[in-house]
Amino acid sequence: MRIDKALIYEAPGADPTIDRSVLDTPDGKITIVAVGDPIQAPAVAHELAAHGAKLIELCGGISPAWRPKVSAVVGPDVQVSSVTFGIESLQPAAAYNQAFIDGKPPLAAFIILKRDAEPDQDRLVTVFPPLETHFVRVPDGASAAKVAADLAQAGFGLIELYGGFSTEDAAAVIEAVDGLAPVGVGSFALDALQPVYRAATGRAA
Repeated sequence: MRIDKALIYEAPGADPTIDRSVLDTPDGKITIVAVGDPIQAPAVAHELAAHGAKLIELCGGISPAWRPKVSAVVGPDVQVSSVTFGIESLQPAAAYNQAFIDGKPPLAAFIILKRDAEPDQDRLVTVFPPLETHFVRVPDGASAAKVAADLAQAGFGLIELYGGFSTEDAAAVIEAVDGLAPVGVGSFALDALQPVYRAATGRAA
């Protein structure tokens, strides 16, 4: 079954009406949208949901405090995730954030699950000075771990995972990076999972 997905990330000076890319995959369309300020995220998410997105992921630079605001405008049929960081990533994430504040952030990488991807070729780079973000599509968790390790060793200072990686995949990436860069992983709040739980059990979570 095809499921359309979307990724919303914050980038300095971005215009969400034009700063976007669309990937067509065997599993559904993936729309990547840059916003200049998190305040734009709810309106962008509403538009994406109206055009069929069923999973909307917010980048690690957008606080989870925006997740309920986005959920409120997209309705119960759209799942909203926000990227968060585990305890092992807090120090490198803080270092990346300070470098960003100082105007000299290292390269960032968003690794996206795309079933038919070829990681060496399926790459996109966006530049919103001083931020440079590399989008790398991978077909599975093993490829994600290898790509993440290579990027971390090459000096990338931020890695985030999108598109529906499993917890096992995320763990493999974290282990492969070995503390060289923070690894952000998509997460859902309990209320986003309640419809799934209710459908399975007949009662609320």
